[in-house]
Amino acid sequence: MLNHTSPPSPCYCAVLRKAVRRVSLIYDTHLKSTGLKTTQFSLLAELSQDRPQPPTMNQLSEYLVMDRSTLGHNLRPLLRRGLVLLQQDTDDGRTRRVILTAKGAAKLSEGRRLWQAAQKEYERTIGKDVAVKLRNALHDLTRLDVP
Repeated sequence: MLNHTSPPSPCYCAVLRKAVRRVSLIYDTHLKSTGLKTTQFSLLAELSQDRPQPPTMNQLSEYLVMDRSTLGHNLRPLLRRGLVLLQQDTDDGRTRRVILTAKGAAKLSEGRRLWQAAQKEYERTIGKDVAVKLRNALHDLTRLDVP
């Protein structure tokens, strides 16, 4: 790991983005053998949530706090690999629902043990108490209603 001696940027966003890239590297390294990136693993995990019906593209982008074009970019490799599929809604033919396939569920299951190892490494790196407090604070940020 590099030793950064420069002072932190006064920009909260810049520091958060740097931190996200660093933390993603931990998770991506652990998940490498699955062929999944952290973003893809998170997407599969979101699709595995117990809901009355699979989410629409709009709902999934809201759950992930991600714009539709970024969601589409992240879905394409999962669609090509048969881990997810887009299915026309039975009530509204213009709406597509994102479905986790059996192959996708198996890939998610394969990644969970590796994800758990990444979680442990992250907690060791910054301390479990800090990790939990930071996660909870960042979760609260995801719930803000911003324009």
